[in-house]
Amino acid sequence: MQSERFYISKLEWLSPILVRGLRLLTSVEAFGQDYSFSQAMILEALLMRHEFRMNDLARFLGLTKANASGLVDRLARKGLIARRQGRDDRRVVIVFLTPKGQKVARGLAKVHRQGLAEMMRRVRKQDLKVFIETLEQMAMGLSETQQDIPSL
Repeated sequence: MQSERFYISKLEWLSPILVRGLRLLTSVEAFGQDYSFSQAMILEALLMRHEFRMNDLARFLGLTKANASGLVDRLARKGLIARRQGRDDRRVVIVFLTPKGQKVARGLAKVHRQGLAEMMRRVRKQDLKVFIETLEQMAMGLSETQQDIPSL
């Protein structure tokens, strides 16, 4: 069996390639729009969950509150996201997609899904289950909370 050092060196080599590849899967350029990777991730997160408290959105995406706020500001200026105050606590800011934002987010999600399908076609069918289970284990290990991982 290979040593831990061998696998760590493989992961060090693979990590930047995988991160770049996952960013390309979002493929905001392919959608013909001017959205950063982080903005696209916010739109897709809101498409999945419908709304987030700003603090929860930042935590979900692994961003600082200031970074998330700046990204949301830019998306709000484009008319894609709106804000409202919390019902019970007016200090809480809730963000959600506008109808225009829903349309853009659905388009980005479609392009993202197509990229994921292309990636999966590169994995042998007999290895696909193990591949997905391994990614799921990694995501759970990297996630701050199990709530971040949707159950299928």
